Amino acid sequence: MSEKRENDNVVFIGNKPFMNYITSLIVQFTNKNHDEVIVKARGKWTSRAIDVVERVRKRFLKDE
Repeated sequence: MSEKRENDNVVFIGNKPFMNYITSLIVQFTNKNHDEVIVKARGKWTSRAIDVVERVRKRFLKDE
């Protein structure tokens, strides 16, 4: 159970639709009140992870 809580602020990027990851990050910051969210990706998904983070940072978290 404690392991689940430690990884509660981690989002793994893969082949799901792009907006699913953006929604997941927004939920982590707003509903779960995390100060930081860790985004993890490997291989060909690395560029998608960067795109997701940049989109969230520029469009949804402008004030922070």
